[in-house]
Amino acid sequence: MKYLVTSVLICGSLSGLMAQSSTSPSFVKQADVLYNSRIETNASGDTVLISELKTRNKNQQEFIKVHKGTPYFKNKWFNGKMRLKNGEVIKGNMAFDLVNNVVHFTPFRIDEATEVRPEEIILDDHVLKRQDDTFRNAMNYYYEVVYNEKSLILSRPVCRYRPKTYAPKTGYEPEGDDIEGYFEKSESLFFAQGDKLVLIRPNGKFYEMFSDHKQDIINYVSNNKLNLKSKSDILRIIRYYDSII
Repeated sequence: MKYLVTSVLICGSLSGLMAQSSTSPSFVKQADVLYNSRIETNASGDTVLISELKTRNKNQQEFIKVHKGTPYFKNKWFNGKMRLKNGEVIKGNMAFDLVNNVVHFTPFRIDEATEVRPEEIILDDHVLKRQDDTFRNAMNYYYEVVYNEKSLILSRPVCRYRPKTYAPKTGYEPEGDDIEGYFEKSESLFFAQGDKLVLIRPNGKFYEMFSDHKQDIINYVSNNKLNLKSKSDILRIIRYYDSII
């Protein structure tokens, strides 16, 4: 799927989509112009992002850059929905760019995409929502509710771009894999406490979240041999915590 991406911040209605300006993702050098990209699987079975670019100079040379992985949530475009701040819901093709924290959106059957920042994104069964009106340290990121009983746990998908580094060239290097850089995905979990979000860390600071019940949680983790790096085990701990408060 190929899209030319333009940029705008959505705060009100769909009419805001008409105010567009050219932009390129941050992992593309500003000396180059991205004119389309596509997601493929290479011969090794890896998901790769192929970017087709032109130089900004008058020669307009064309070339291709290949990145391992993609900056997109679940590595794909969705037939999704987004909700604006005024409550309006808009459907279309969209991909959530985690590196730049924007949604690439295009109405159905239109090839040109726009970068938008809606209030909420609905991608299949994933509902990702801005929480800056609820939690003072949420900033403008998108979060998904993964647990909501007495306690509230939010998940934020994270993707970092790591460029490929090369040693000084001698002219005798073997041919490489043509990979320009790598997209590395992870997930951050947050425990809601009052009007702020506390990052859940898989170390001793994990237990500080439970204040008066800290020792109960330490014993529960030890007795059940739970792993603080496991999302399922963390949610199991939270369920236990809710049962004793």
